[in-house]
Amino acid sequence: MIKILLTCLLLPCICFSQNIRVAYQYKFVTDTLRKDVISEEITVLDIEKDKKSIFTGLKHIISDSTMAAQSEKGIMSFPDSSMKIIYVVEKNSDGVIYFYTPNHMANPVLKVKDDRKINWKISDKKESILGYIAQKATANFAGREWTAWFTNELPISDGPYKFQGLPGLILKVYDKTNTHSFEIISIEKQKSNYVVLNDYTYKEGKQITLNEYEKISKKSDLERYRDKAFTGDIIFKSNEEKQNFLKNLDIKIKESKIHDNNPIELKK
Repeated sequence: MIKILLTCLLLPCICFSQNIRVAYQYKFVTDTLRKDVISEEITVLDIEKDKKSIFTGLKHIISDSTMAAQSEKGIMSFPDSSMKIIYVVEKNSDGVIYFYTPNHMANPVLKVKDDRKINWKISDKKESILGYIAQKATANFAGREWTAWFTNELPISDGPYKFQGLPGLILKVYDKTNTHSFEIISIEKQKSNYVVLNDYTYKEGKQITLNEYEKISKKSDLERYRDKAFTGDIIFKSNEEKQNFLKNLDIKIKESKIHDNNPIELKK
């Protein structure tokens, strides 16, 4: 904790000349019928010298880094199956956001351009978070009412996920239902960050608009697997095997729609 606090005290001097990694604890509820079941994962915001930032899950970074190292040795490995946050959000200095769909999946990566602006209303309310004086701000974004706490002691207009546009780093942000929340747990300077977007799976990603992505994402990954089975993209040894596959898949699709009903974005 002392090391973290000392790092924090130095950050106002180094934030524009060093790479910075901000870690947030992300807590979220996937099933609104069972709000007592809370998932957690550490996420990171890597801020580079040129003011570009990349946000994703820490396990995702470790998994991709391990796979890349193994690949260089000629060893084939698989992604960490325990990862929950496997999308990537890239923010550029011009305010444009790119959302990358998960890599190492059945479908190729999509690079979704998102130029929506968040219209924050800044309050006079303040509180202390990780030793910083944080100020309250609220906004409506993607169908949810959000409350953010930012500090102008760190003049970095950024935060977790797609959140940005405040006159300081966002330390905590949560929605009105409190089923999605990010809170800072550490902040440190780094000589260099592992850039997850260097993976070839992202470089080959197809860029699309937000409207195009919304049309595509109406179908879940499980539903797309079912489509592939019908079109013959998935090969089965027998018709019986195919029918059993589809039957089990239909059950999983129904369960998914019942218990995975609380995405971070409810609408455009």
